[in-house]
Amino acid sequence: PPAKAPRKMENVSGLLDYLKVSRPDVVEKAVEITLGMSTDSKFQKAWGNLEGASEHLVTLACMREQKNISLKASKCLVNLSEYNTIRNKIIKTKGIQLCLGKLRDSKSAEQHGLYISLLANLTTDEKACKELLTLYGGNGMEEIFEKYIATATDEKNEKDFQYVGYVVTNITQFKAGRDWLLGRNDKKKRYKCQCLPKYKRMNCREGPSALANKTGIYVYHGEEIEVLEEKDGWVKHANGWTAFEWADQQILVPADTNFTKLISLTSSKNHIRRLSAYQTIKNCALDGLLTVGHMITGGLLESLLLPLVTSGNYGYMDSAGMIEKVTGKNELLQKEVKKYGKPNENPSTFKLTSGEFEKDAIKGAILEAILQLMQKESMRRFLDSKRLYIILRELHSVEKTQNTIDMIVHIQNLFILDKKCLQQPREKVPEGEPKVKVEHEVWTSPTGPKWNAPVDPSKH
Repeated sequence: PPAKAPRKMENVSGLLDYLKVSRPDVVEKAVEITLGMSTDSKFQKAWGNLEGASEHLVTLACMREQKNISLKASKCLVNLSEYNTIRNKIIKTKGIQLCLGKLRDSKSAEQHGLYISLLANLTTDEKACKELLTLYGGNGMEEIFEKYIATATDEKNEKDFQYVGYVVTNITQFKAGRDWLLGRNDKKKRYKCQCLPKYKRMNCREGPSALANKTGIYVYHGEEIEVLEEKDGWVKHANGWTAFEWADQQILVPADTNFTKLISLTSSKNHIRRLSAYQTIKNCALDGLLTVGHMITGGLLESLLLPLVTSGNYGYMDSAGMIEKVTGKNELLQKEVKKYGKPNENPSTFKLTSGEFEKDAIKGAILEAILQLMQKESMRRFLDSKRLYIILRELHSVEKTQNTIDMIVHIQNLFILDKKCLQQPREKVPEGEPKVKVEHEVWTSPTGPKWNAPVDPSKH
């Protein structure tokens, strides 16, 4: 156990003197005392005001020959870095480089979780984020992220790397981080082709225009192309020019970026990885850089919608346009209700968790991401076509957390105030099919809402 800390803060200066002596046993005892006080706010303030104190701890953390001292000094840095003044000093004393060096060092493998935690604290500062993204020729963050993805299913190392999610969320608060995750800084930019539904290929053009001659060479659905030039919504590649969009559909989407890999973590069993993935998605929507193309590739759309699905009756007509996985989950939940009388609060897999039992933090992060995405008109119309309103309507009817209800109402209002949303015509029920009673409906006719005003949450 750590030694008892001196009661008076004036002893902090004397503690630093002991940290600087040449005897390892004395230094280790002093580090142990420092660690015992490192979470105390008064101590943090006194330590932050002490010239050279934080910098010397970084030096001790870098010691390779004294492993115990290095480990305890690093733990001190994690705790002390919560204080802004100390955090800035650690960053200036190559704290980011310390973390990356330790994470690259196989002999420090048992300490990886510790240095990732320190990195998570340091990257709340924009300067630290930029340094992290540029160290080792930009490969430092790439290496950490690859380990983060690779350990998602590795029981031995999964917990050590879970806090990389916080690092990714931190760096994507800033434009440089979002550009990195979305692959916007890649020297060799690549796109993946998504042809129109009734075609499996697209004819390339000789120039960046629909009026340009066809080359007779095709790009095929799923094929990746390397960008030579971009101009006026067109991309030049080895086979000619291809448009970003055609017939109001996104044809080219970024290929295999770190963002695509991140989406897979929204189905992780680890709550920290899952939550940070949704928070990062919200950050990436800040610049309006996420497109419909991002939504339909890599599972982003279903990752946002599935956790919100409940056992409520969507109805035969209301479900028209919903993605298959949404209607499939809804049907399974309805079967559970018929069998057991209510949805299972603790199913064997979270994929069968009804929306009202999903963790509030997860729902909050998802709804914040959707709110950010819906600032763009094209994204609002796309989510409307996938019947997001219906999904939220049923979630609203069973949700108990007020903050979540407030966000649901906000999103509903965005749909209602957009006169081109909620206009999907109702299909006629085929003969022999039962007529489904639709409750909690906002609009009452196929032409759209009967009034164009915000929803009153107390009446809806």
